[in-house]
Amino acid sequence: MENETTSCSYYIRNIAHLMANMQDRCLTLYGLSNQQARILMFLAKHNVRGQRHIKRKDIETFLNLKGSSVTSLMNGLEKNGFVERVQSDDDARRKILSLTDKSREIVKQMDMIFEATDNQLQEGMSEEEKMTFRLLLGIAHNNITI
Repeated sequence: MENETTSCSYYIRNIAHLMANMQDRCLTLYGLSNQQARILMFLAKHNVRGQRHIKRKDIETFLNLKGSSVTSLMNGLEKNGFVERVQSDDDARRKILSLTDKSREIVKQMDMIFEATDNQLQEGMSEEEKMTFRLLLGIAHNNITI
């Protein structure tokens, strides 16, 4: 039987907690939570502005959250001027999400924050170890993805 400090879940929980704290400290400067930042990154990645209609369900799936939580996060982003939601010309029930100029600038900064966190996580690993690490993380992620 593994002891608490040698189990995989011990390391995964602690790494996730430490990474989230590091990112939150940086994101606080912009008035964002980690989950809000992930939404902005998701929207930026999918090039929302005129390229693709993102549904709340897409964000729910990406963040693995319930609809009410996503709505709350989106309301905060809109209130603070990070996203705009406008009614679709095609369908009055559909809202088109777009990043504001303010959030596009912040997304560039967030890319650097997330990259720095990722680099720190892999510090001291050889290129081969990094590849193996990413492969194993992918397998572990797939094993628990519902």
